[in-house]
Amino acid sequence: MTLGLSKLHYHMAIPLPIQQLVDNSGNTFHAKVARWLQSEGWHIRVSPYYMDQSQHKAREIDLIAEKYWPIKDDFERWRGDVVIRLFVECKFVPSHAVFWFTEKDIPAAEELVCSRGAFRQNNTYTKEHHYLSTCARVAKVFASETNRGQDFEPFYKALNQVLNAQVSMAGQSPSSPELKRRRGGSQIVINYPIVVCSSFEKLYSTDFYDEIGPVQISDNFQLEVQYAYVDKAGNQRDDHFLVDFVEFSRLPEFALLIARDAEVAAYLAPAH
Repeated sequence: MTLGLSKLHYHMAIPLPIQQLVDNSGNTFHAKVARWLQSEGWHIRVSPYYMDQSQHKAREIDLIAEKYWPIKDDFERWRGDVVIRLFVECKFVPSHAVFWFTEKDIPAAEELVCSRGAFRQNNTYTKEHHYLSTCARVAKVFASETNRGQDFEPFYKALNQVLNAQVSMAGQSPSSPELKRRRGGSQIVINYPIVVCSSFEKLYSTDFYDEIGPVQISDNFQLEVQYAYVDKAGNQRDDHFLVDFVEFSRLPEFALLIARDAEVAAYLAPAH
């Protein structure tokens, strides 16, 4: 009984400003996403820094998560691993935002998929990749309730962070200790930029080409972007990307799609 009272007293003694910092901080949601991924077997790096190649400045991304699936031959012998690496920005959504949607550029999406790992064009299994089998319509532009300019727009910042981190850290070896201990075999690393939102309750969609009223977004979606950047070799690039926007409550649904992508890549890898 004494111990219980002591804990209660400790909780009541927390200063109100401190509790408000905890309750209102984006770090609380950041930690919540990290805990969920870790509980599902992902190796997590929290707030790692990387070098922005275009500006030669150190920048930070919320999370990098890694998980691997074995590559096996026809006799079920291990031949390597498919490593899925997620570049994650966590967004607590306190205000309204609208996303304008259009039809997805399927040829560009297929080219993007086939630039990663074992996927090949005009292949039935490749078409199962979630970039090609889900989200026929994609977001292209967006606007949020902010008066501080584009650089402070929350989704602009999130989009820039996940893409900048991915292109800046391309080619890095997996950081998972278990993967580092594995010897021999091939290793295919597939990167995904994702933005995890606390809720879609205040997110709305409308059509870019038709004048229809906004409707609340109810499912995970993708944003399609042509992203200009400087690669690690100092070359100017302008590449096509798809960024997954995932509601926290729908992370399990997204994880199943990613697992399927990894399984298909592992299946195709021996013939790659």
